[in-house]
Amino acid sequence: MIAINCRFLTQDLTGVQRFAEEITAELARTREDVRLFAPPGALRHTGLGGREVEQIGTASGHRWEQWDLPRMLRREHGSPLLLSLMNTGPVLYRNQVVTHHDVTYVRFPQTYTKRFRVAYRMLSSLTLHRARQVITVSEFSRREIVDVYGIDLEKIRVVPNAAGSEFRRPHQESDPAYFLAVASFLPHKNIDRMVDAFERYRAESGSTTTLRLVGSARPASMARSDGSPRAASGVELLGRVDDRRLQELYAGARGFIFPSLYEGFGVPPLEAQSAGAPVAAADIPPVREALGDSALFFDPSDTKSMSDAFLTLDADADARQRLRAAGHSNVGRRSWERSAGVISLHLDEMIRSDRHLRS
Repeated sequence: MIAINCRFLTQDLTGVQRFAEEITAELARTREDVRLFAPPGALRHTGLGGREVEQIGTASGHRWEQWDLPRMLRREHGSPLLLSLMNTGPVLYRNQVVTHHDVTYVRFPQTYTKRFRVAYRMLSSLTLHRARQVITVSEFSRREIVDVYGIDLEKIRVVPNAAGSEFRRPHQESDPAYFLAVASFLPHKNIDRMVDAFERYRAESGSTTTLRLVGSARPASMARSDGSPRAASGVELLGRVDDRRLQELYAGARGFIFPSLYEGFGVPPLEAQSAGAPVAAADIPPVREALGDSALFFDPSDTKSMSDAFLTLDADADARQRLRAAGHSNVGRRSWERSAGVISLHLDEMIRSDRHLRS
């Protein structure tokens, strides 16, 4: 048996939870030996990939993950291999593959409260060192984890994010035109500088294209849990939207803007490309890794560079068409099926190794 830690089904759906949900659904569809375990209470889904989610224990949150889940696995199932697809897992459970998406809490400490940073880094260090294998989403994040925690590079496997098939739809640019950005309102997401660049572009060009922002503040662990971009002419704050509305927004955008200063990967640009939106993105290593040459890149620390990207997307129809075609090609390189298949092969390797040791 392979147990999958489904605590993510109790949380709001962001990029990390989407990775866990998509991978779990694919593994449940393709493997007979997986079982899905979650805390009691309300879940986003009661089944994934045609497999029922088994709710166990009495606790919730970290307490369930650190106590109820490992205790049940040891007592009732003989400590089977556990797959934890979020950034956390039970610290004292060794027979585990744990996922760690990035080290934003180290590189951008101002994003998080001091209490959260200290506790999270301690738990992460213990979990990553004790786990049998670590999964991350990019070569960039793999090197970052090695640099911060001193883990053997060979222990970390790269399994990239993808865009779900539900985002693939014909692109029909909206009239009136708008740019789109999707991000939580946190310092490393660079939203304030993007708004400055947009204001500069509108003032210099006289363009009437608006900027729509999808996203919201984050939980209390974040230092700016109640933060939001400053008000600016032509900027529309849409808050959190469901997937159907998000798909519509991608498919109607004149261009998608991704201004982050730091990421582990960057899923929203892939989703935008799936829907045919031309993408302009921050020229940082993990985003280059995710997008290759399929986007218009700008310096995320330079307001003028970002303003010039707005100009190209707004005024150059040929450039938009080239970026759409490049985006479709880039999206075709990745899928959740492929990523889950990579994890499945790693799990099989570990199972064969265990059998060899017992024989």
